[in-house]
Amino acid sequence: MVNLCLTLAESSAVVLREKISHYTGQVPYLEVRFDYLDAIEIPKVFNHQGTQFIATCRPEREGGNYKGTEVDRIDLLQKAAHSGFHWLDLEHDVTSIKNLPSTTQVIRSYHCFGDSCANLENYFQTLKNAGGDVLKLAISIRTTKELIELLEWMPSIPKEIPFVILGMGIFGQVSRLLGGFLGNRWTYVAEKIENSVAPGQFTLKQAQDWYRLSGWESPPPIFGVLGNPVEHSLSPLIHNRLFKHFGVTNIYLPFLIDHIDLWLRYVRTSPLDFRGFSVTLPFKTDALKLVETNTSPVNSINTLTRKGSSWEGSNTDYAAFLYPLQSRFSLEGKTALILGNGGVAHTVVRALQNEGLSVTVAGRNCEKVSKFASRYGCSWTSLSNLPTKVDFCINTTPVGQHPNTDESLLQARDMKFDVVYDLIYRPEKTLLLRSANQLGLQTISGMEMFVEQAARQFQDWTGLSPDREMIKDIINEALCLSVGKSQLQTAASKTQ
Repeated sequence: MVNLCLTLAESSAVVLREKISHYTGQVPYLEVRFDYLDAIEIPKVFNHQGTQFIATCRPEREGGNYKGTEVDRIDLLQKAAHSGFHWLDLEHDVTSIKNLPSTTQVIRSYHCFGDSCANLENYFQTLKNAGGDVLKLAISIRTTKELIELLEWMPSIPKEIPFVILGMGIFGQVSRLLGGFLGNRWTYVAEKIENSVAPGQFTLKQAQDWYRLSGWESPPPIFGVLGNPVEHSLSPLIHNRLFKHFGVTNIYLPFLIDHIDLWLRYVRTSPLDFRGFSVTLPFKTDALKLVETNTSPVNSINTLTRKGSSWEGSNTDYAAFLYPLQSRFSLEGKTALILGNGGVAHTVVRALQNEGLSVTVAGRNCEKVSKFASRYGCSWTSLSNLPTKVDFCINTTPVGQHPNTDESLLQARDMKFDVVYDLIYRPEKTLLLRSANQLGLQTISGMEMFVEQAARQFQDWTGLSPDREMIKDIINEALCLSVGKSQLQTAASKTQ
């Protein structure tokens, strides 16, 4: 089982007491960060409701906020132990505290902010020499290479030594997500992202509702999204909800990486059971040369699936893009204008050409768009030379995407089309689509493609065909929560 430890880092003692009361019994471990309090006050803790309490007062030398004397800090921790806290977090260079209750346990922690992956064994030995009931080592992780060094080292720690090993920073988040499956005694989580005490820490809600981390008795088959960035990806929510709905014992996680080749090399030898990945920017073409088999009709893949000891690459974007068009229209002999010449435009152009359409690509930079067009043997034009009379117009650019929803590449006078298809799904009705509707044109939202590609990925991995409306409902729920959060943050900023 992956145990969760909720960290509370509050400036107000009143708020801290309220949150302790609220979360007691909801998580197996609750860490109180005394170094965040404006005025030190030891709260009452409840020892009979299934939660163990950790007292931490991190000094500045270890990345904390405590500025007082070392004598006062140790005195505070000693008082916390006598007030019912089960655990004290002591740094590696602190001598043992005397006169503690016999039931008090000690976490020995070491926070390494420098060039540290090469010295993992030395740092861990320092912790063992200091002595403790759990050894906690936090290492700054800045690259996928450093992340893999940490993940590969963790299984070598003897099982009889209780430990918590984690990578700090955004690239270190993967170690937090996988740490519970690699032997960590617990996984630290924040109440909210804005309350996190370290970059890469995820929330209690994500851990419980998205990833169901506390529900695993043993490491499950692992899926995830590979990209840079992946912070705003909705794929973890979508696929984990679908896994739960169908009763499939898989987990889907976000993996921020900077080198996909290094990551897949680790995956092939890892003791964990990695089964499949969504591939997003900037790795859709890099992944091509890393798979044993490839079924993609274009020179990019967005899906990796483990087949025995090998990996297969495929592209659900291709079929998902075509589906809304093929289900509505005959494509034979038609013409299309593609706005943009970025990543997804490659899939769009090739898909339309394979269906027999005559394609023109439009962009702002004539040099780039002409080079793109020559690659596919199609015509090109500048956005400034529109209108162009075609049957279909497809926007592959992010112009009009949240939060810049008042933007559009085209004016009404530019729209000499029968159908406008905008691959943006947030918002579902972009300014481009609204303008096209006002002109009486038929429109297709990128939401349809986004839903379809997710459904096809899920089917590739599980053999199950999910309901498309269910996926759309999951997406809209997440987007509504995101909009509500954004509005609250905006309102709060205006009152400060």
